[in-house]
Amino acid sequence: MMRRAMTFLCFLLFFLCGAAEEVGLDTVPWTDAAYSWTPEGMRLPRINRNLSGKGEIRIGRKNYSRGICGHTGFSIVYRLDRTADSFHAKIGVDEERLPKEQDEETSVRFVVLADHRIVLDRTLELGAAAEEVNLDLRNVHQLELRGEYGRGFRLQRVAWAEPVFRTRTPEKLRETLKRNRLEHERKTAFVPEYPTPPRGSVCRIRKVRWNGFDNAYRVRWSTYEALLLPEYGGRIMEFRNTHRMNLLKTTVFPGPERLLRGKTPDRSGGHFMRIHPSPAFYPNDPLLKHAPYSIAFPAEGEIVMRSPESTLFRVVCEYRLRFEPDGLLVENRVINQAPFRRELGIWSITRLETSALARLILPPERKEPPMRLQLEQRGGLLRLIRHPERLELALSSGGTKGVPFAQLRCWCDPAEIRTEGRKGSRMHIRYQTPAKDLNGEFPVHIFINPALTEEESHSPTLPRNPGEVLSFREHWSAEQTAEAPIP
Repeated sequence: MMRRAMTFLCFLLFFLCGAAEEVGLDTVPWTDAAYSWTPEGMRLPRINRNLSGKGEIRIGRKNYSRGICGHTGFSIVYRLDRTADSFHAKIGVDEERLPKEQDEETSVRFVVLADHRIVLDRTLELGAAAEEVNLDLRNVHQLELRGEYGRGFRLQRVAWAEPVFRTRTPEKLRETLKRNRLEHERKTAFVPEYPTPPRGSVCRIRKVRWNGFDNAYRVRWSTYEALLLPEYGGRIMEFRNTHRMNLLKTTVFPGPERLLRGKTPDRSGGHFMRIHPSPAFYPNDPLLKHAPYSIAFPAEGEIVMRSPESTLFRVVCEYRLRFEPDGLLVENRVINQAPFRRELGIWSITRLETSALARLILPPERKEPPMRLQLEQRGGLLRLIRHPERLELALSSGGTKGVPFAQLRCWCDPAEIRTEGRKGSRMHIRYQTPAKDLNGEFPVHIFINPALTEEESHSPTLPRNPGEVLSFREHWSAEQTAEAPIP
């Protein structure tokens, strides 16, 4: 009986491994890839050449005629849909030198994600021999290859030599990758219809042109006004009391390059969200951040903006807005489109114009918080003033030294931020009551540099089945002070 079992096991291993054929990654299309920096400008990864395209890949003094090479910020996604059995490659830092480049200590962090879970995390030095990678991909829907920043920068050339999939169904794998590439191209080219808004008694909604976009929507209700930009990631770009100053940052990057991953700087303004867990933070997906969202008007005083499905993250993002007499209720929603159960979380971000701000006011820190207040800064950008009834962040109005920034994280009670502008405008965001555990994050999270201020909060990261939704709410209001402008 034991002999029969061993014979069957050997036959099974031969069937799973020995019968598989190799399909080189240089012979099939990726589903999506990111542009990254090179000395000659932003570029997609090279196939079977080094970064400049002038020679073969070279790792540890050995040349490789087949492979993929790029720079850090490197990301390639293959939507496999369970057609590959395994992945194999030799990884290392390519040794190409351009005439003006000088030696420096250099390392690259190689990361592989299978269905959004890290299955390889290895840091290699420039000059080291290539290391073999062998990964089981049975039942894996999506593979992502990353090259993330280590030491140095200019020489961080990410190389995957002799990369292959092994599969028992090579033609099915090739057809799947071709189909999924075409599907991604269809998503990036799709532009939804932007309807004329309905007339209503609660809101007055007008379709307007704004900063290079033809389909923005200006909404007026109660004593408030907002500018929505579904064409650009479904962002809220303005919010204020009617005829008063908007405090949100309004920077946008029109044009088709905004839909190419890595081509558009991460400096756009307004309100948007990122996806947790943290391996999903970098790189970002322009289909969620900058692509055209659809817009719908399901009921009087309500608007829904919805993204296309993200190729990278396999989610759809929605912003459900309700216009209320005392402000704006924003519901951030993420819908799991992957065919498997996974953890998801929401990172809510609202960007404001730093030069317009005087101070931020927070409630006092919770008496027994899961983690104590954290403040780090460089360049004297702000002062933290602790009052018995509040925390005050006073922004500097003068020059700062070096490249200043400040970041504060706090378990405030309640989770809210009051913002005061230099010319009297005010804004108040109150976030959903935080869960007891935010997976190491904080319910109030503020980042400031001279170009922008981010007011942020985090939902818990929770498991979601295919089609299930994660929701995170916040309420916006604004007060206009009669006091003199703040110098």
